[in-house]
Amino acid sequence: MVIACDRVRDLAPGFVLGALDEADMASVREHLSTCAKPHPELREMGGVVPYLGGSLDPVEPPKHLRAAVMAAALEDLRARSAEKAAPEAAPVFTVLAPVRSARVVSLARVRALRSRRAVAWLTRVAAAVAVVSLVGYAAAVQGDLNHAHQAQATANNFYSKYTVPGVLHFVLTPETGLQGAGDALLLPSGHVQVLLHGLEPTTGDEVYMVWSSVDGGAITRAGWFTVDDQGQGFLEMDNEFPSTSLWLMVCLEPNSGVQKPTGPAIVTGTLWLYSLPSVTTPA
Repeated sequence: MVIACDRVRDLAPGFVLGALDEADMASVREHLSTCAKPHPELREMGGVVPYLGGSLDPVEPPKHLRAAVMAAALEDLRARSAEKAAPEAAPVFTVLAPVRSARVVSLARVRALRSRRAVAWLTRVAAAVAVVSLVGYAAAVQGDLNHAHQAQATANNFYSKYTVPGVLHFVLTPETGLQGAGDALLLPSGHVQVLLHGLEPTTGDEVYMVWSSVDGGAITRAGWFTVDDQGQGFLEMDNEFPSTSLWLMVCLEPNSGVQKPTGPAIVTGTLWLYSLPSVTTPA
């Protein structure tokens, strides 16, 4: 049966899942073999199935979902078998056979068969959607775990420098009523590293901008970072600070392009370059 492009687009979800009946599957294949127009919707939808099968771990469906899918599949199989086994109905307006010999197909039975097919198709689609949802949830959880591991590794590396000879440490304290705190390290190279925690996540173009002032001079940009749900921010400044004092301020800014402080100051701290008592590495 020849079908139009619009009909192929309507059947695309069921076709890529193999959920259409044999006649519709054959019609779509025949159309695709002869149609010169592109059908990107089939390529886009069709990419889901091999992706799930080739790159993601299989997910065991809930027992009730598996039972529903198996029941619908068995019912569909029984309906197809019954249709094949039933004798073909005689034409309604035949004159070659007595009316008594004609087999009249019940309209209710036809509707029931179509309803079963629709339920079977929808159940298959629901199963595929459930698998995709479970995979997406698993990917989100794995992403959160990866971020947490990365944040922990950054913190461990930062605090491991506390006892390195020549490294100076100073605390960044939160402003009144605001959330966040942290530490800063002045390395022997003159570079500064900042590690903050307990910050609110940034959204949109927002950034946490680090501003610095050497020996009470002009305030300059030292760098910026964004924060996810872990609430941790880290920055290693490119500038060198061979001075007697270094003042830092971290502000929440609307974007990374600001050239002077505009947002609220979250934390501040000052380093004075004199010998500090020995510092115990945090547990």
